[in-house]
Amino acid sequence: MPLSSEAPEGTAPVSLADIGRIFLKLGCIGFGGPLAHIALIQDEAVEKRKWLREAELLQGLALCQALPGPASSQLAIYVGFRLRRYRGAVVSGCAFILPAFLIMLGLSWLYFRFQAIPAVQELFYGVTPIVLAVILVSGYRLGKSVSTDRILLGTVIASGALVALGSLNIILLFVLAGVFGILVYGPRPRWGTPAMCLAAAPPAVLLHLAWFFIKVGSLIYGGGLVIVPFIEQEVVNTLGWLTPKEFLDGLALGQMTPGPVVITTTFIGYKVASYEGALVATAAIFLPSFLFTFLGAAYLEKIEHSPYVQAFLKAVNAAAVGAILGSFFTLSYRSLLQPIPLALFAVAVLAMMRYKISFAKVAAAGAAAGWVIQNL
Repeated sequence: MPLSSEAPEGTAPVSLADIGRIFLKLGCIGFGGPLAHIALIQDEAVEKRKWLREAELLQGLALCQALPGPASSQLAIYVGFRLRRYRGAVVSGCAFILPAFLIMLGLSWLYFRFQAIPAVQELFYGVTPIVLAVILVSGYRLGKSVSTDRILLGTVIASGALVALGSLNIILLFVLAGVFGILVYGPRPRWGTPAMCLAAAPPAVLLHLAWFFIKVGSLIYGGGLVIVPFIEQEVVNTLGWLTPKEFLDGLALGQMTPGPVVITTTFIGYKVASYEGALVATAAIFLPSFLFTFLGAAYLEKIEHSPYVQAFLKAVNAAAVGAILGSFFTLSYRSLLQPIPLALFAVAVLAMMRYKISFAKVAAAGAAAGWVIQNL
């Protein structure tokens, strides 16, 4: 698989147009939060198009989880980087974020014009079980590829249990798994292991927006929802940009749109400085993700052939799959207790595993079923 813009012998490099097209599609259908986004990226980049091997995608996932920023958006940037270096990363990242930005911009206009949120909850009644199904299917497929021996299978199971039952910090989990991998699979007995540290509105208002959201984008560890209390404290209590009700409504809209939940920044920027504010705030919060991923992916390429790093990543990849499966059980605990969502979930798993039906078609069917059931 390509580690740079050069394609494997006998094959043509993936075009920027193809990268943009696929990630634009993923940005349009990426409902359900970061785990769903990761599962969709895995399905397109690994299963369908063979752009990357499972191990390469999992290395990128581990890197993105360790970096500040929304992990799923950074994974999209990482895939583009592996395919076509910096241009590919810019195309994949922007294409993935663009649909959520445009949808949120439209919803923000509707909200502040009519002070109402469009009624779409009926659709999500049927989509939620489908999202959980795609997370489980993706975790199963990745698990088959990394569980090459009993130790790695045990790592997957233990990691999943720690995430599901103990809410263990993801970064700590990966570090512990990596150290374990070095002890089990690394060369002996050498020390000095290479580190994996990585290294129209008033202009003043736009600059304030940009600086604030650049800082926020540099501090998002553990997913977009982790930084929500910080954003609320600043934009509601300190800066007074939004009322508490407006902030909660904007957060709800962010969860209803495809893409990362931090797209709520578009809503905040629109309230502060209209369309220009929305654009500046959105660009600012995602800028650190591009920079961190550029640096991290480039550095990972330089050290990934070290036997110590290979041993580290071997266990980290298994831990990443375990974290996906553990998070699935955490998310599904309450969502699948009722008979109808559980039935939709089972049908979705069967459709994707047995009949290879795409997520987009299954999700559309689930949305339609949810709307019908809720309106009976």
